[in-house]
Amino acid sequence: MASSSTVVAAALLLSTSTAFSPHHHPHSALRSLSAALPATRSVVVDPDGPTPIIEPDPFPTVEVDELPEAQYDPDNHPIPHQPWRRGDTDGCHDPLTASWRLEAESIISDAVTVVGAKVEDVTWYMAKCVISINEQSLSDVVSYTEGPEVRVVYPETEDIAGHMFDDPDEGTDNELFTEEDEILDFEQYDEETEYEILKANMPEEIDEATGEPLPPREPRSREERVIEMEEEWTNRWLDEPREEKPADGMFSHPVDTKALSVVSQAIITALEDEQVEEKLQILSRHDVILTSPLDNPCILDSQKEFDAARDLDVYVETRDPWGSNRVLGGKLVDRNAMDVIINQDNSGRMVTIPNSMIHQVLLPSGLAKGNARMKADLDAEDNEDEEDGWDVEESDVEEEDYVE
Repeated sequence: MASSSTVVAAALLLSTSTAFSPHHHPHSALRSLSAALPATRSVVVDPDGPTPIIEPDPFPTVEVDELPEAQYDPDNHPIPHQPWRRGDTDGCHDPLTASWRLEAESIISDAVTVVGAKVEDVTWYMAKCVISINEQSLSDVVSYTEGPEVRVVYPETEDIAGHMFDDPDEGTDNELFTEEDEILDFEQYDEETEYEILKANMPEEIDEATGEPLPPREPRSREERVIEMEEEWTNRWLDEPREEKPADGMFSHPVDTKALSVVSQAIITALEDEQVEEKLQILSRHDVILTSPLDNPCILDSQKEFDAARDLDVYVETRDPWGSNRVLGGKLVDRNAMDVIINQDNSGRMVTIPNSMIHQVLLPSGLAKGNARMKADLDAEDNEDEEDGWDVEESDVEEEDYVE
């Protein structure tokens, strides 16, 4: 009680003395009062109890010898005579005469024959199985089942062999941009700067009911804009009219996508069989591609054509993303799932060119065959024109006689 009376008396004395002070400051009384009161420790009590101590997770220990990356062996490469080739080929470097490949070709041929079509050839790559289908046989395919969707891809007019590398930095002539990208003028900023630019330049929208301006919309994030562009690409492709016949006139054959769908369904069903996949592993290791024979005597396109052109002079045109494209000439020695091997300039120097770097393989000796075929086609067209002209003349004469 004595201490509390002392505190109250001190407070009254302080307030009385400050009331008659000519230079009174409002905070000086508080400072004096706080100095007169004894300091006490504040206590905060958590009703749920004290916060438990979280033990940090132990730092994982790794045995270096157990890491696959640490098992580097300079002498371990899939092909013994190609020490420069690294990586796991998953058995796809096996020769074309490997038993699993021959059995797969037989299964594919039988599956295609069952639905009425005919396989011209099967060409193997590292991760692709290209099946050439006879075009005329597609007319015998009965569309009795629903197969997967078929998207026909024709070679480019300036690049008959396909295998084009696109530079993503160059962009395309038909790019898509969202409203936000147009505001940014295609420039790249960090996300905070980009948000501020978009927020300040979002277009003003008017409420149709009241005619008053609406508050600016919140800009969308980059992820949302990417999703929108992907959806627009998909919708554009679905809305585009599908021309089964290219407009450039180079390829005049129509493509029966329904028949191709039936053929592809038969192939996939045969290869998806549990026992077949477990034994051969075709679908798990390869993309299955259906194509038609190129039928160009100057370009080697299928395995049969490569086999028939052995020991003949060829020109291999390479194409890669780094622009180091070149043309190598020599005699064709071999073509397998991984490479094309030539005897460069007939000098005895064997050059191995990976299939992934090859644009096309030209066969100069096919020029004579191509010229003969072209001349025969031109002669056939001339004969048809002459016959049509003779029929017109006869009809004209008969019409004049009838008039007379």
